Amino acid sequence: MNQLEPNSKDRLVSVAKAVAGTLPYIGTLVSELLDNVVPNLRFERIVVFLQALDLRVSQIDEKLEYFKINLASEEGIDLLEEGMLQASRSISRERKERLASILEKSLTKENLKYEESRKILNIFRELTDPEVIWLICYSLEPSFGKGPHSDWVEQHPDVLNPISRTITGLNEQSENENSEKAALQDSYKETLIRLGLIQSNERTTNMTTLGQMVIKYIKD
Repeated sequence: MNQLEPNSKDRLVSVAKAVAGTLPYIGTLVSELLDNVVPNLRFERIVVFLQALDLRVSQIDEKLEYFKINLASEEGIDLLEEGMLQASRSISRERKERLASILEKSLTKENLKYEESRKILNIFRELTDPEVIWLICYSLEPSFGKGPHSDWVEQHPDVLNPISRTITGLNEQSENENSEKAALQDSYKETLIRLGLIQSNERTTNMTTLGQMVIKYIKD
């Protein structure tokens, strides 16, 4: 259960500290991280997430009452707890803001859809940032000339630009690096398919209904 996770993590940290004390080379460094850096980072990440959530809720006065009611429920508390747990492990600001979007849209519904919101949070937890970028890309309809799709690709060239495995003139190390990048790019698409967010055949790749639901929660 989620309520037990913090205690489990505390026990894990205690064990790690005990083990770190016996390590001759990295023990001191690891102990310092566990005592200071990791807790502070988690706190700062949660603060950024909560600030983003507060900003979003402040812009929907007509739904503030729903937010208060939902947050006071056991289901609402569980959703917020899961959001904070994920935020504590989220490095990019964009990810924390997308988590805030999921929570805001979940907790400001007149009738809280707990199972649906929990599913979206569970799926989001499994997605890396590049996979989220790809999912958003698939949700944007390509068009001739400039448009939302081409703008998104321009914003994320390192993730979205196609990687060819057949570039000539590369040395062995460059070929290996290129092949590894291509394998990673393939894995992003495979994850989205495995989670049921997109479907693909030999010619086209399309969003599924579940994929569209995730997009609805994470995008403005």
